[in-house]
Amino acid sequence: MKIPLRAAGAAAVIVVLLLVVGILGNVRISGYLRASMEESIHQVESEIASKEVQESIEESKIEETAVHEITLTYTEEQLLKLLEEKLRANDLEGAARVLNENESAFQDLFFGKLADEICLYDGSVMKDEADGFGLVFQRAGTVFYGTFKDGKPSGQCVALQAITLDEGVRYDYSDGTWVDGVMEGPGECGYDYYEGVTGDGAKKTVKKGNFADDLMEGEISYTSVNGDGESTSWTMTVENGVIVPDARWISDTSDDGTPVFRLMADTDDVHAYVVEADAMEEVRWKNMIEWGE
Repeated sequence: MKIPLRAAGAAAVIVVLLLVVGILGNVRISGYLRASMEESIHQVESEIASKEVQESIEESKIEETAVHEITLTYTEEQLLKLLEEKLRANDLEGAARVLNENESAFQDLFFGKLADEICLYDGSVMKDEADGFGLVFQRAGTVFYGTFKDGKPSGQCVALQAITLDEGVRYDYSDGTWVDGVMEGPGECGYDYYEGVTGDGAKKTVKKGNFADDLMEGEISYTSVNGDGESTSWTMTVENGVIVPDARWISDTSDDGTPVFRLMADTDDVHAYVVEADAMEEVRWKNMIEWGE
């Protein structure tokens, strides 16, 4: 450890005092003067020790708050660059394919190096601090890309989760404005089966509107696209993520007699959005990929 100039000067004083004490001892200095000189020496030594301890504490604080770069293998670097490029181009399907097709490699990276830290990749390096712009892994197959502050999404950000299910391969996403880790203001969320779903099955859905504390609020739109590319849309009002039915909602029963509510599509008079009566008060209109889950 490097000793500061004041401490070095104090050490020099000790040497001088010791020399004086030795000389005075030879001429049989009085016990009172010797005790006074020894007390001065002890005081200077205490000051030096105190300063060294303080320096050590300050150095430890600097080390604790320092941002460290995460060492990556060549393969990890190439995969992260490719993933970041897809997200920067807003190619969510391409980014999902990178995650799904390299699932094992991303699991090794996440659980081997990132699971205990919130780390941000800015397109060139991975650091153990999420402040600024870049991508952050929440899980091995879930990434957030955008602006971060104090370790949370804050600003424009998109969350993407790659999923493989029996019916196909898809990605879920949440895109919009975030504040302190929750969606606030205009945004959208949904999913897209880019493999596996055909025909009348729901291939893609989009929920668009305003968010407050991750819950959708006010007038929202819901669009569903089937495997044949046919698109159907509805508009409705929600409060705290719960449907607020208006006169357009029709009370009905399903084929098996279950009470339901139906809302006819804005785009035609054929397709209806159907919700069981018991489920009308469920919180279903919300951010699909919450931070921290």
